[in-house]
Amino acid sequence: MATPAASAGVDKAASDDLQQDPDPDTLLRYQQAVSKKLAATPGVISGIWLTRSTLSVERSADDATVWPLICREVEHYPALRTVRIQLNPRPGTGEPVRWRQCRTF
Repeated sequence: MATPAASAGVDKAASDDLQQDPDPDTLLRYQQAVSKKLAATPGVISGIWLTRSTLSVERSADDATVWPLICREVEHYPALRTVRIQLNPRPGTGEPVRWRQCRTF
C-alpha cells in the first residue's frame, strides 16, 4: 500500500510532466481528463469542450459550490488554466449563462 508521502511524490512527478504548450494530441488528452473528472464531481453534470479554449459546464449546484471544484481540475493543467468556461444555467432555473476564467494571462 502506498504511503501518503509516496502518493504525493507520484502526483508531483505527474504534474511536473504537464506541458504549458502541448501538441494537439496531448492537449486533447488533458481536455478529456478534465471532462472525465468533472463528470464525477458533485454538483457538476458534465464538462464538454466546445473549442480548444472553451469548456461548457452543465451543473446541478450553484456557482459558489461548483466554481472552486471546476477550477481545481482545470488549473491542474498549465495549458488549460486560462480557458474560457461557460457555466450553463441549472435545469429549471432562470439563471443566465455565465462566462468565467479560473486564471487570466
